[in-house]
Amino acid sequence: MSFITIKKSHIEAELLILKSKLESEGIKCYLKNEFTTQIMNYMPSFEVELQVSNIDLEKALEVLNEMNTN
Repeated sequence: MSFITIKKSHIEAELLILKSKLESEGIKCYLKNEFTTQIMNYMPSFEVELQVSNIDLEKALEVLNEMNTN
């Protein structure tokens, strides 16, 4: 199983909201670089990445699209 980045942000809180929504729909998520950005927050080049497994990709994109339309 591989993980695919579906959204990037410098603002971790934004991705935590999306992660929570996806997990409530039964989709396992992972925040890549979560701790790196907390330690090295003075370097704007670091972004947190919201990742899902390739198996859940289609469902995750549907949930994100639904959130964007509301």
